[in-house]
Amino acid sequence: MNPRASSFPYESQWGDPRCNEALIVRGEDPAAFHDWMLDGYATADEYRYWARNVCGLACLRSVVRVWRPSAADATMRELIDGAMDAGALVPEEHTVRGLYYRPFLSWIADEFGLDGEVVEGVTAREHFSAVAPGVVAIASVAPEIRYPDRPNERVGGHLVLVHGFDGETVSFHNPSGIGRTAADASLPVDEFERFYAGRGMLLRD
Repeated sequence: MNPRASSFPYESQWGDPRCNEALIVRGEDPAAFHDWMLDGYATADEYRYWARNVCGLACLRSVVRVWRPSAADATMRELIDGAMDAGALVPEEHTVRGLYYRPFLSWIADEFGLDGEVVEGVTAREHFSAVAPGVVAIASVAPEIRYPDRPNERVGGHLVLVHGFDGETVSFHNPSGIGRTAADASLPVDEFERFYAGRGMLLRD
């Protein structure tokens, strides 16, 4: 099996993959590239505030669209509201605290019937060994994973959806990736480890 192949649609946390490079590389306003009203946002400022903080919900949305097609039309704003009500996301004036794994897993169990577990204190190889048909991982990594050829200064702070692992190569969707590091990105597991915070979740259909 090709570990890079994914049945999960790619989701940019800004709603449109064109926004990733426009914002991150060129510093342009993502609201100029995406019809944020389609994602349920009331204003462009609301979109800008939330979109930079919903990497985990973008991962969830990819999974829900395949495993729970009856909920595939849920907007990002609806997912945000559900996560906030569960205490998985906590908005503050200039940022958002979370994603808190345990309330997140309780919410998606109730809302979508998805099973899951928190994974902590493990290597990337150990975490992803469970990835198989019907099982995916959400992993905490450094945002710099979008530039794997550059040194990174931290681990964690961002979430990606790991949808394939063959024992050596990690295949994943990065909601804030650039080019080849966005949809169906791949890295050797030892290289992925450099960005990995040793924690995340497993989700099961």
